[in-house]
Order: sequence, then structure tokens, then C-alpha cells
Amino acid sequence: MAAVKVISIDIDGTLLNDDRQITTDVKQAIQTALAQGIKIVITTGRPLPGVRDILDELGIYGSDQYVITYNGGMVQTADGRKTLFSLPLDVKEFHKINQFMREQSTYVQVETRDAAYTTHHTIHRWASFENSLVNLPLYVLDQDAQLNEIDFIKAIANAESDELDAVQAAIPAEIANHVNVIRSTANNLEFIDAKASKGNALAALVEVLGIDISETMAIGDQENDYSMIERAGIGVAMGNAIDKIKAVANCQTDTNNRSGVARVIEQYALEVQL
Repeated sequence: MAAVKVISIDIDGTLLNDDRQITTDVKQAIQTALAQGIKIVITTGRPLPGVRDILDELGIYGSDQYVITYNGGMVQTADGRKTLFSLPLDVKEFHKINQFMREQSTYVQVETRDAAYTTHHTIHRWASFENSLVNLPLYVLDQDAQLNEIDFIKAIANAESDELDAVQAAIPAEIANHVNVIRSTANNLEFIDAKASKGNALAALVEVLGIDISETMAIGDQENDYSMIERAGIGVAMGNAIDKIKAVANCQTDTNNRSGVARVIEQYALEVQL
């Protein structure tokens, strides 16, 4: 087995427990890995503003540490000063998505590096929760055409889980065949460029770093983690992961409430200290 040089870690349901906290064991394992020269790459659907508090808590700083954001739509340095990889959603594809969501009476917005925009004038409660969670101010525009001037990375629909189940099942081929549709949580349905994924972003990052993909570990629990767990040298499913993730993973660790991230890092990545 190749030595682990990069560890890609999802946030919700993986890094964080159900109280949205990083346990002491997980923090210690990550900081030990960093001290041993292993790159810890927080890999998430969130934009960078929604990750900064986590990076600060873990001590992941500067231009030689990296973050995968927007479910693989962007790879940035932890300080946000350099973008290594970016695949924004095409505005023409978004207008198809926006029209479809209007037909479904479902709220949708787009996200840029530092803000969210929508032309829906009734803001769903799950959208308000999402924007607060990821530290993005929301701007409501009057006309769809105004979105043509916005440099957004992804689109996200927010609704109750049963409504999104129905919406996802009804997405027409003219949308599904041209974008990557991701269910990141029960109340989020995300749309990113067709070539964007956590797995592709991880592969692009390690290529820049001169590291082989076999020297990586990826840890996650939900559908949007599938591509990175499939591609990584060691793909890890959390104990609380969905069955699809457990089926593709090389191994399974404990749950997010029982410091599963720490357990698998200790087992496969850390050097034994004599």
C-alpha cells in the first residue's frame, strides 16, 4: 500500500458530528497528519467562506494547503489567493435549470465565490439555512437576464426532502445529460458543470502537486462523495454512510459521532511514533 500523502475529507456527516462539531480525537489526528507533512484537503459543496472557520480550527492555513469547494467545481489554496482548478456552471445550462424549477415551483439560487443570487422572491427556509451555514449573503434580482452578469460556480435548489425527491426524479434529459446533478443533503439538490466532481478535483489537485492518486485517501458519507472515494487510493466510507458509498469504498470506519475520521487516519496514514 502506498504511503498516504493527501487526505480528502467531506464535512457534514464526516468531519463534523451530528452537533456540527469536530471531536477532540478527529482534531488531534488531523493536526498530527499535518505535522507529518500530509495534506488535509477539506472537500465540500460549500464555498470557501463556509469553510474558513473549520480551516482555522484545524490549523490549515496558507498557500501550500488546499481546499476543494463547490463539490469539485473549484480547487483553491486555503488562503483563497490562488485558484488551481475551476469549472463553473454554464449560464445557458442554468437558465434551463431555473425554468424547470419554476415549473416545479421549487426555489433555486446560484453561488459565486462570496455571495448567492436568486430571482425567486420567496426564499425557502432551507435556502436561508444553507446561506447562513456557508456564510453567503443572498441577493434577490428582478430579472433572470441579470444572472448573465454573475460569475457563479454552481446552482442549488432547496426544498423539503420529499419535494426534492420528486423534483430530482423529474429532471429532464436535456438538463441531466449536460450537467452534474448531486444530492448533497436531503434538502439540497445541486447542479455543477458536467466535468466537475470531488473525484476529478482531487485528481487535478494531486497532478499539480506531483502526487500519484494511489497516494490519496478520501473519506465521506453521501452521494456527492462517491467520485472521490471511488478514485482515491484508499476510499473510506463512514459508518453512517449511505449504502452506495459503503459499496464503493475500500474500507469502512466508525461513525461521525464516534470520531470515524480519526480512527481511519490513525490506522492507514499516520507514521508510528516510537
